[in-house]
Amino acid sequence: MALRVKFKIFFSCIFLMFCFIIYRSFTDKFYQFYIVTPRIEQLLIENTNSLNDLKEIIVSKIFPRNFSEYFLTVYESQSVNTLATNNYIASKVESLESIEKKEKNVLSHITFDGVKKQNVSYTILFLISSHTRHANRRNIIRRTWGNPLSWVETNWKVVFLLGYEENIQLMENAKQEATQNEDIVIEDIRENFYDLAKKVIIGLTWAKKYIKFKNILKGDDDTFMNIDNIIKFVTKNHILEGYFGQKMEKQPVERNGRYKVTVEEHKTNYYDPYCSGGGFILTNYSVYKILANIDITNTLRIDDAHVGEVAFKAGIIAKSIEGFFMWNDWCEYKKGIMVSHPSNEECISFLLKRSLIDNGKHQRNAVLESQKFYKAKKLK
Repeated sequence: MALRVKFKIFFSCIFLMFCFIIYRSFTDKFYQFYIVTPRIEQLLIENTNSLNDLKEIIVSKIFPRNFSEYFLTVYESQSVNTLATNNYIASKVESLESIEKKEKNVLSHITFDGVKKQNVSYTILFLISSHTRHANRRNIIRRTWGNPLSWVETNWKVVFLLGYEENIQLMENAKQEATQNEDIVIEDIRENFYDLAKKVIIGLTWAKKYIKFKNILKGDDDTFMNIDNIIKFVTKNHILEGYFGQKMEKQPVERNGRYKVTVEEHKTNYYDPYCSGGGFILTNYSVYKILANIDITNTLRIDDAHVGEVAFKAGIIAKSIEGFFMWNDWCEYKKGIMVSHPSNEECISFLLKRSLIDNGKHQRNAVLESQKFYKAKKLK
């Protein structure tokens, strides 16, 4: 009797060991597949700049045995379609190969990169389109809203995008400024209003390649930014395909004047929805998706409309949010202000002081706080 019990125990142990081996074999096989749910797709989008990055993510974040514990719900784990997800990764690799080739071409337009690189994932990166001749505007930004001492929030960075002029001394001055301040990217795109879309595309591509960011705010060098309010907004935002600002909807395509666009360039008489170019926010997901669909050799003359057109075709819809004042000609201050355009030096100074009072970085001033406008004359 005792012998029979011992045999039962022995064979039970053998059976359990066999079951364990089968289980390990199954899980090993299971983890050879690439698991992609919407949240994992976001992970890939946020961290994948190249094929090498994709391989690194697969090894370090998808193969670990506790992957499902951290990234998948029980329902997602049970509903994973391994064939579909493997096909997804295959298409992802093929797409990345094409995108890398295109991005290499775009980045070849950069003639000087003076930006200091740090291993930091910024909550928001400010890409400011600036003319080579506008050194004074850039210095105003560095002294005012672009000065880290002005704000409570610290996880952000300002980079200026400059073009090209044939004046050799002017370009040398720009390179010296870039070296000194470590915040300028110079492109071989001529300083021309109608080439601004190309300047922006190169800037976004550069940011994707070299900077870790959660959001980008593309702005102009005559714009005021309230960085504390901007970061409060993006921190609370949970929209993956974010494209925010002052929404322009059913805007007619002008066929004459400065904003002229020919029928050959844009066949319909109205633009797709877009955000005014003085300042708009893109989440990193939107930046990656827009760049995958954009062609630097085929751009509209109007940069903000072009970004909106490509975004719309990629399924990203512009959204209006409070705090963006794109025609703030009277330099009005409002507590929720995020972006104000246009803004000269006096207006920026006024808006900054009012902002600093509200965020506690500046002492109270009854006279200043009673002012709603900087002045009663329109800004030029």
